[in-house]
Amino acid sequence: MNHMQHNRLKLSPNAVKRAAANGDTIKGCHLTFAAPPIIEVLASLELDFVYIDGEHGTFDFKDVEAACLAAERHDIVPIARVPDRTAPTITRFLDRGVRGIVVPHVNSAADAAEALDAIYFSPEGSRSFGGGRPYYLAIDDLPKHLADVNNDISVGIMIESVAGLESAHEIAALAGVDYLSFGLNDLAQALGYPGQPTHREVSRQVEAASERIRKAGKPIREDFMKIAWINQVILAGMRELMAKPIALPY
Repeated sequence: MNHMQHNRLKLSPNAVKRAAANGDTIKGCHLTFAAPPIIEVLASLELDFVYIDGEHGTFDFKDVEAACLAAERHDIVPIARVPDRTAPTITRFLDRGVRGIVVPHVNSAADAAEALDAIYFSPEGSRSFGGGRPYYLAIDDLPKHLADVNNDISVGIMIESVAGLESAHEIAALAGVDYLSFGLNDLAQALGYPGQPTHREVSRQVEAASERIRKAGKPIREDFMKIAWINQVILAGMRELMAKPIALPY
């Protein structure tokens, strides 16, 4: 094995894609701001994934890359919600090392197909191949490499509108979609209940769409994924620690 091959990054199978397919429960943290040390601290909890919020979070692309590096070091799968489904945006997230894409505001199967085309290399899509990380110094078999990447990437589709609800089963039927989820705040607003994501009509519509998604052969996020929002993690930990005497570690 030459020096370049020896330095090639070896990644474990994508736990998110695997769990979406077999129903295993996985756990992770939803990150809303850039802080790679948080990933290292949380790694002691044996997280399966970190969710980089590229839509509502405060990440630039250097931050995304740093988060991916920290996650890879601890065998945690980095996935990211992108701000839009355009090919240039999706490509930049994937090139930074993200191994799963979550696509927001998908209203139809055509919308989802547009994103899938950007996520997958040919023949499944038309993703551009360039110099993104991990920076492979040697690829012995490029066709095999591209196929392996296609087989590893996870894709989640977000439903956040009335049109999305109506098309949920058609979206779920698409090859390349691993799971679906619901943006409950935006969905509640679209259904006429702004600020009421737990309204019974919102819950009814989500459950009805969830059943159609499952019948189409795909899970929803809550079927296999446990996720905590980093803001909640910090507040919950602080409340617990402040409620009792604690000894400082140093």
